[in-house]
Amino acid sequence: MNSPGALRLHSEIETPQPLRSSASGVTVKGWCFAEDLPDPPAVRLVTTAGVVPQTQRTTRTDVPQLFPSATAAARSGFVLSGPLPPGVFVASLEAQRPDGTWQRFKQLSLVVEPVPFSAVLDEPISQGVLHDRVKAGGWALSADEPVKELALRYGHREIACDVGLTRTDVQSLFPQVSHAGRAGFRSQDFLVAGHGPVRVRARLASGKLAIARTAVTFSVATDENHAVDLDLTASRIGLDEDRNAPKAPSAGPSRPARPLNVFFVLHGSFASNSALHVAALANELAAAGHTCSVAVPHDLDALAHHERPAFRGLTFAEAEGGVIFANGRGPDVIHAWTPREHVRILTEKLRARHGSRVFVHLEDNEQQLLSITVGREFSALDRMSDRELDAVVPADLSHPHRSRIFLATADGVTVIAERLREFVPAGKPCVAIWPAADARYFYPRPRPEAFRRVLDARSRETVLFYHGNVHAANAAEVRELYAAVVELNASGDAVTLIRTGLDRVPLPADLAAAAKPFVLSLGQISHHRHLPALLALADIFVQPGAPDAFNDYRFPSKLPEFFAIGRPVVLPRTNLGTVVRHGVDAYVLDRADAAGIARAVRALRADPELAARLGHGASDFAEKNFSWPRSAAALAKFYLSLAPS
Repeated sequence: MNSPGALRLHSEIETPQPLRSSASGVTVKGWCFAEDLPDPPAVRLVTTAGVVPQTQRTTRTDVPQLFPSATAAARSGFVLSGPLPPGVFVASLEAQRPDGTWQRFKQLSLVVEPVPFSAVLDEPISQGVLHDRVKAGGWALSADEPVKELALRYGHREIACDVGLTRTDVQSLFPQVSHAGRAGFRSQDFLVAGHGPVRVRARLASGKLAIARTAVTFSVATDENHAVDLDLTASRIGLDEDRNAPKAPSAGPSRPARPLNVFFVLHGSFASNSALHVAALANELAAAGHTCSVAVPHDLDALAHHERPAFRGLTFAEAEGGVIFANGRGPDVIHAWTPREHVRILTEKLRARHGSRVFVHLEDNEQQLLSITVGREFSALDRMSDRELDAVVPADLSHPHRSRIFLATADGVTVIAERLREFVPAGKPCVAIWPAADARYFYPRPRPEAFRRVLDARSRETVLFYHGNVHAANAAEVRELYAAVVELNASGDAVTLIRTGLDRVPLPADLAAAAKPFVLSLGQISHHRHLPALLALADIFVQPGAPDAFNDYRFPSKLPEFFAIGRPVVLPRTNLGTVVRHGVDAYVLDRADAAGIARAVRALRADPELAARLGHGASDFAEKNFSWPRSAAALAKFYLSLAPS
């Protein structure tokens, strides 16, 4: 029953119900008039989070037909619009009486959804195709948190942008978002050659990634690094022509009688080569019924580059207070991946807290790495006091004194190469764990001939491939590889080197200039599973180096991948080169320096039968010797032999 003074209202809400809207703006349309008023009343929508006012009055031709005697019917249409915060509300539609009070005539549910990540390019154009080499800008907004980093992606290009620029127009569009006024961005540099629709890729303040499409396409034909006749709009030629990948085994491994909680402490990020080993072992251990976690000192986000990890990733900082697994226990095993100082410190803290068994992994001559990095003989470093060493030894390298104590107090030691047993204390349980290659992706692959027809600009082109970063310890031998490429081309042997990875130590300027026409640098490949299709382009794989205090104690992680692809492998007579058979499994050189590499490449170019034989020999050797499941099984057996019941 209406209260005294109540209006006799007629109304209809024409916006689909229940109402759903976005925090960017709530809009409700309908009509309303009162029999006892000459003009339709003002209308509003009321919620606990705010009021959405009437913003427009509209003429209606249909309502007068329903109510021919009502003079207000013709002007009874209304539009309500305004912002509301995200949430679920009971909303009341109210009409204003002549005395200024409001009368409810409808109640309904309203869902206001958060504003999705939005991005708009509007400088210099807001839609269409941009051909000019200019700087581009616009705005990008997430309602929940500000944008921390942003890049424009088009074709094979990514252009970094400055963020946090003032945009008062965006604040007007999204008044409920406090940081909307700083949603502007602008490219740091002028656009470079590339073609494709533009997407905005942003990293938000919390670290989350957000991607949005725009209405703009960049089509920049050339820049200072690309010739005018380079057609960036040509059809893409795929690399992976092989569809016969090995099928995963149907039956999984048997479950262990004693499942373990295994905690790996990794010295680098999830983007490092060591992380490939740890991740592969952790995944296999998890498949066998154990539970694994892996701690890294920084860049936890790089875990996203690993496909479906079966382990938990966390930072050193997160692990310092203790690590509890899903079964409510701490780690049974802590595997310190090298005795480097930051690894040792975290491991000791966790051993004291949880009473776990501790295993230490050796993958390099730590003494030689320290000596190369700090530029001092190890014998001189070893004579220094702990206090003096603390000022010299970086946290990510091994302390000469403390690393020895760490190894001595470990329950067991794993080594990647047999020569590393020299650093294992006498009587300490030790097992060698060889690395492998992910059999889902690394297997004998045919050459992608369509791509090679584009790549091979010269007659009888030979493609070499080397993936991995260049750092202080391997810079000299990578220079020998580049020098070999220069020598081969100078003598008329058409050779191209494909490189991936980062160069933390640059080549000498004269060598870099001489090699540039013959080297295709692809930069860092974030997802390791994308490498095999590129490796398949190669005719020969080369691991440069020579027997020395660095190489004798290591096992280059790329070697299992080289062998698995099924191409001839050239390597020096050190580490794996002391195990494989020359002329059967690989082409083994006393020294894989520039002269030796050039000699081996010429021999393989001149003898296709030898090259084919070594390609088959490489894949056979990989199948017999490189297996993550077998390595993980040996590791689990080692843990169980020393871990308490």
